[in-house]
Amino acid sequence: MSAITQKQVLQWKEELKTHKERLAQAQSVVQTETRVISMIEGGIQFGENLLKQNEQEVLQSDKAETKKGSKTEQPNS
Repeated sequence: MSAITQKQVLQWKEELKTHKERLAQAQSVVQTETRVISMIEGGIQFGENLLKQNEQEVLQSDKAETKKGSKTEQPNS
């Protein structure tokens, strides 16, 4: 009976070791993927801000040209 119990305990220890290793690997994957996701989200945010800034510059440029064009135009009197 003692031999059977010892054998079972050894099997459980091996299984525990295996699951701890799996958990460590999974935590490493979670950490890596979290970093990758953060980098991608940062890139998206940067790109969206750049597009918004460019759009605002174009609008300001268009407004400046419109004002400049209306000042240079003189009515025919």
